[in-house]
Amino acid sequence: MQGLSTVIKRDLLIAYRSGGTWLLSLIFFCLFLALSAIALGGDFATLRPLAPALIWLSLILSLLLSFEQLFRTDKEDDTLSHLKLSGLGLSNYVFAKCCVHWVLSVLPLLLCLPLAALFFDLGLASTAGLFFSILIASPALICYGAFSGACLVSYKGGGVLLVLLTVPVLLPLLIFGVSGSIRYAQLGLHATEFQALAGLSLIAIAVGIPASAAALNITLE
Repeated sequence: MQGLSTVIKRDLLIAYRSGGTWLLSLIFFCLFLALSAIALGGDFATLRPLAPALIWLSLILSLLLSFEQLFRTDKEDDTLSHLKLSGLGLSNYVFAKCCVHWVLSVLPLLLCLPLAALFFDLGLASTAGLFFSILIASPALICYGAFSGACLVSYKGGGVLLVLLTVPVLLPLLIFGVSGSIRYAQLGLHATEFQALAGLSLIAIAVGIPASAAALNITLE
């Protein structure tokens, strides 16, 4: 636990001193939604039915921008090698990195959902559906992205490969997330889509973190 807290505190401190670069995902998220609203004519009658899909697309695209650098800095400055020798365990390290990434990337997007709802004139039920669908799916989003980032940690300019590796496993999250956001107004959290998202997140935590650790271990060897 001490090792986990050390990695988490270190990464949060690095983000604090980075000059706001961790906000790039949030900025992209807001710009994508604003430009989409403008491109579609700004008519709320047109925008409202498309809002769940656009918000989910913006979420996934903004997160894809950050996965490539999730482990690369630690790999390049040999922090990964020192952490492995320290006995922390790469699985614990990956878990700590995923927690920090959730705080820096997903949490700001969740807090900005009311602003995104204003772009599309969404009601409280629709906004709540989006909030819960993203919240429940977020562990899977982060863990699958972490696995892709770990697999490509040694490849410079591997952004295209990361997208090709990550997008197929994120498609079920996109489908269930959009559908669950829409059905929340009728069924609430009892909708089948939320159960599917919860199952996918549990699978991602159980499989994605050890797989990411194994990929990093192969890279170090």
